[in-house]
Amino acid sequence: MPAAAAALPPHDETRPNVMREAAVQVAQAQPGPTPVKRAGAAAQLGTATRRPGREVFGFADAGSLGDTTVGYPSWDFSQLSTVAYFGLSVGPSGALNQDGGWNVMNSPTFAGFRDTAHAAGARVVLTLVLQDLGANMCSGLANRQATVNQAVPLVTSMNVDGVNLDYEGTYQQCADGQTNQAMLVDLAARLRAALPAGRSYLTIDTYASSAADTTACNCGFFDVRSLNAYVDAFFVMEYALESSNSSRPPLSCASGTLCLSPTSPLGGYYWNDTTTNQQYAGLVGAAKVIMGVPYYGDKACVASTAPNGASAGNYATSGYYYNKSIAGQSTVNSFSAHRDANDPAGNERWDSYYFNDTSPGGFTCWRELYWDDASSLATKYQLVLAQGLRGVGLWNLNLGGGTAASPELWSTLAQYFNCPASVSVSPAQAFTTFQVSLAAPCAAASFDVQAADLTLGQGFQIIGSTAGTQLTVSGQPSHSYAYQARSHSAGGVSAWSALATTTVSATAGSPRPFGVLYTLDGWGGVHGDDSPPLATSAYWPGWSIARALKALPGGQSGVVLDGWGGLHGSGGPLTVTPTAYWPGWDIARDLALLPDGSGGYVLDGWGGLHPFGLNGHPAPPAARVSAYWPGWDIARKLVVFGDGSGGYVLDGWGGLHAFAVGAAPLPTDPAVSAYWPGWDIARDLALVPGGRSGYVLDGWGGLHQFGGATPLAAPAYWPGWDIARSIVIYAPTAGYVLDGWGGIHEFGGAPAIASYAYWPGWDIARGLSSG
Repeated sequence: MPAAAAALPPHDETRPNVMREAAVQVAQAQPGPTPVKRAGAAAQLGTATRRPGREVFGFADAGSLGDTTVGYPSWDFSQLSTVAYFGLSVGPSGALNQDGGWNVMNSPTFAGFRDTAHAAGARVVLTLVLQDLGANMCSGLANRQATVNQAVPLVTSMNVDGVNLDYEGTYQQCADGQTNQAMLVDLAARLRAALPAGRSYLTIDTYASSAADTTACNCGFFDVRSLNAYVDAFFVMEYALESSNSSRPPLSCASGTLCLSPTSPLGGYYWNDTTTNQQYAGLVGAAKVIMGVPYYGDKACVASTAPNGASAGNYATSGYYYNKSIAGQSTVNSFSAHRDANDPAGNERWDSYYFNDTSPGGFTCWRELYWDDASSLATKYQLVLAQGLRGVGLWNLNLGGGTAASPELWSTLAQYFNCPASVSVSPAQAFTTFQVSLAAPCAAASFDVQAADLTLGQGFQIIGSTAGTQLTVSGQPSHSYAYQARSHSAGGVSAWSALATTTVSATAGSPRPFGVLYTLDGWGGVHGDDSPPLATSAYWPGWSIARALKALPGGQSGVVLDGWGGLHGSGGPLTVTPTAYWPGWDIARDLALLPDGSGGYVLDGWGGLHPFGLNGHPAPPAARVSAYWPGWDIARKLVVFGDGSGGYVLDGWGGLHAFAVGAAPLPTDPAVSAYWPGWDIARDLALVPGGRSGYVLDGWGGLHQFGGATPLAAPAYWPGWDIARSIVIYAPTAGYVLDGWGGIHEFGGAPAIASYAYWPGWDIARGLSSG
């Protein structure tokens, strides 16, 4: 006699019942009338470009596929990445049964479902269903080539994107000598080889315990390690765990007794989501794990309303959409909602109530229901993100209901997986300052906005962030702009939105008493301060080499100086005729432009002035200087007079030294009100518009007049901290001081700047420029 087969360790312990029950019902489904899409629901979202940031894999039950309350016409497909049609049953011959699932697939209802999903960018796959614990599983798998031969052509003829396998059994040796486990792996291999390119998305539904079974003994129905070579992802059925957990701590209920508990606990129980995901990720990698969550719950009669009551009969499952209505039903009394104490992090919902149905066939008892509401589902979505999984799977969408029936389900999905921003703006602007409006389908923590000046033909750059729903932006008269937004939410950062465009009128009024104002950062970025965006032609991320920025007349473009002496356009094209350049030597310190913007001078650290011309203009005449320090890097800034005849150079100790252009007489060095011999603390200087007086800024923020300028109090002062960087004056006593973090401090009645770049804790701001 042959030896008896060795007993297998415990395996396939968490095999659920809910999908098997659904398969029985689907086999008898009727197509029903062609549904009418409900206005404002998925029908209106078909061309959206927004997609979930991770996989959101939802099952679509054929039995109520066309229902306008819970079926596909009510779903927001933009929140879904893949929808699995459940399903097509497989018979013992390997052929697909021509039952209710088959009939619905060949109906206009399915066509509408598929086309609506595709229009929103979501995949549709066909679920092949074989659920059997005995000979039929062995027979169906033995005839697996027949399944492949029939299913693969369907993928093309039904215009879908792949296959989902829902084969549910337990490990067994079949009569032909093969194990059902090995034949299932081979089925996946054959499908992988046969599915056509572009329609080959292959997933498989596996038990929560299957990864542990594979690692411990490879004696479960699913050989997860071998299947991994052929499938794109594992939909892990992390539900129906209450029966497996009932006899284990913390419940430790008697064998054969079902004590109610969360069907999908986050933790706190032997079988739980956190551990299951870790087991799968360790075996196949987190990027292939879809965490299946329940849109249903379990209920039963119990002896009392104490938590985790033992089932005393009338056990049933019911969907989310039904569960949330129980409190208001006429047969329900003494309703109370709770959270499971054994799994506090999971925030699992359970309800107790007295059910009093005295109609024929009814019953009365105390009842408990354990289910996942939007709050407990949110903890599972957080786990998906925290563990870096491929995404979340939903069993099933019909049980949850559509956007009108269960808006909280869809908004919670959006919060964690797809919170796209939208931006809108009036198409025409009568003022140079105006607002863009922002929105998202979830509770976005904040929005980023980027803009492009279409008139200048420059690319996008981020111009601001806000926690509100509006952002004030600026433009130039006669210019057109495009805006995009992205949201920050619990699920991360969304993609950039679709464009919104506007044009500023040629006669637009400006609320600013100055033209434009820009901040330069050390990497070369140019940031508008309540001013329109300007793109840069050079940027050095990670290298603080930008030294100065000057706006050209009109403020629609500018010039950036790097430490080697290079000049780079901002906001428009720039050609430069000869100037000095010191490759590899950080010695350039500042630049100044002539009043007409035709050219200017670069200042080196020794005090040398180097003329350059811009955009086809010749370089201006050589400058004659009153001070020069060869070998000593002490020159810091320069300014040019309003008539272009000369200017001043500022040294690090606070001294001012005149220079003349061409044959103009050399001006007298102005007397200064502060001087720090031996201390390199002077940071910037600015002239009063139209004059030769002005102010020196020291590193602590002090303002020091020269040439008869009116004394001014510092708008901000940091004694002992060298953090002040730049000063701009647009009126005799009004202007701004820039600190190294990007803060802008107004003085002399200048209006506060509402929108500007800021880097708290990072000394990266280098200069201010107005135009």
